[in-house]
Amino acid sequence: MKNLDSIAEIENRLRLRDLRKGKVTDEDLRLVYKFAEELTKDFGGFVHGVILFGSVARGKEGKDLDILVIVDDVKTPITKEVIGAYRLGVGRILARLNAVDKIHVTTVGIADFWDGVRLSDPIIVNVLRDGKAIVDTGFFEPLKRLLELGRIRPSKEAIEAHINKAKLLLNSVNVFMRTCIDNLYWATMDAAHAALMSHGITPPTPGDVPKVFKRKMKGKVKERDIELVDRMYKRMKELSRKRDVEINPSEVKKLKKEVEKFVKRMERLCL
Repeated sequence: MKNLDSIAEIENRLRLRDLRKGKVTDEDLRLVYKFAEELTKDFGGFVHGVILFGSVARGKEGKDLDILVIVDDVKTPITKEVIGAYRLGVGRILARLNAVDKIHVTTVGIADFWDGVRLSDPIIVNVLRDGKAIVDTGFFEPLKRLLELGRIRPSKEAIEAHINKAKLLLNSVNVFMRTCIDNLYWATMDAAHAALMSHGITPPTPGDVPKVFKRKMKGKVKERDIELVDRMYKRMKELSRKRDVEINPSEVKKLKKEVEKFVKRMERLCL
């Protein structure tokens, strides 16, 4: 890579002339180029692009330098050994430059980057739009120009992919809510089980805890404790029978407070 001593030349290549003074320092620009130079020296043709992106590339204030490295995952088999050697090499370069806390490296393969462009992945498209190529073997800049010309448009496949992703994320929220109820159920049962054991009572199965707790702990605990154990058991039975039951976040929040207080009361009872 050509050694660039002139900051004006660096700014020209990076297309950073539009940045207001103070947004990016001379030292930062030289550091980015030094990193790219050493990376390509160590890994040669494996590196197809070194892209400056993030707030600094967009002309905003930023202390950190975000670098995207595009590597060849098409011709080069990506094995554990290759990944290990690459990570070790990047770490050594950052250490030599004393830039471990300054430069943040994200690495992506050509195939994955192209899929991101093809499917209009918001992160990849933003990198393509705002990123400044420090190293480019002819992969990044042509795509960037096509985007500028409006030739990269969201396909039907891309739109469907984002809708499907949105549905999956919504479903993951429902799964998370169910997991919360499940955790609160087991917290209730474990605390109730501990209280029973502290009185020399061991239910034969976890499913027996509610009825044994109600029968054996009456008068030893408050009525609300017996009611909570029974309610949590019935709620879990309902959720196990009907997978499409809607769980309201307010229910989770309310139950969490109740179970927290219950566990503390059972803990005091056991001491």
